[in-house]
Amino acid sequence: MATPEDITGRYISVDGTRTFYDEIGEGRPLVCIHTAGASSLEYRYILPLYAERGFHAYALDLPGHSRSYPVNWRQHRSIHEHAEFVYAFVRTLGLENPVITGCSIGGNITLDYAAHHWREMAGGIAMEGLGRSPTFPCPSHAVHPSWAPGWQDMMERAAIESLGRNTAPALVEELRWQHRNAQVSAVGDLEGWSQHDVLARLGAVECPLMVLRGEDDFWVPKELVDETVAALPKGEGVHLPDIGHYPMFEDPARIADITADFCRRHGLL
Repeated sequence: MATPEDITGRYISVDGTRTFYDEIGEGRPLVCIHTAGASSLEYRYILPLYAERGFHAYALDLPGHSRSYPVNWRQHRSIHEHAEFVYAFVRTLGLENPVITGCSIGGNITLDYAAHHWREMAGGIAMEGLGRSPTFPCPSHAVHPSWAPGWQDMMERAAIESLGRNTAPALVEELRWQHRNAQVSAVGDLEGWSQHDVLARLGAVECPLMVLRGEDDFWVPKELVDETVAALPKGEGVHLPDIGHYPMFEDPARIADITADFCRRHGLL
């Protein structure tokens, strides 16, 4: 049985930017993208489970997050910038037809990646992601301490309050610390979230895509998930009870099973 201690951490240069990623397993490449202001640590419980189910799983730190430097020393401010960086990451590693998955901004990145590069991916699972996501105010002013001295508290509350209602206290505390490492980059992440809209491009995406939502997540309305799924020719929507904004962290075994089943049904495993 694989464990989090079997995960290998590596560095790679992506378009000249020092980039960190975790890696485990053999088989179909599965690229995992974290939430706003967080890192690959969100996937540490699920990565071994992905490996056991036949994936060669990769979880990167987006630029400016945790162990990855920002591109040209400035934070990304759009989902598309992040998605193009993930595409460059995939190309740098030479991954062929990967499955792309991500949560929150990572879910949006998955959909943006598909909107522009679906021919070079096998499929995608967008967790808590939307084709358009006007559900969080653009927070650019919040990075200035004189205007919003509680920005770190705001980010932590946004994370903790959107967990599933039955999340264990130990996981709540762990997630709190995961979000304490990239507060500045989170401003750019959430600017990107608030302005993201690739809905009109999704009709051209021919690879299978699942949009997965936890019913306890108030940041991602069911109606906008259904809108996203309806725009996808091969879209599937899943709404999970007792799950919040961090499905892969809250219930890794369940999400690993859903991901593997989705990929098997579409001939990707």
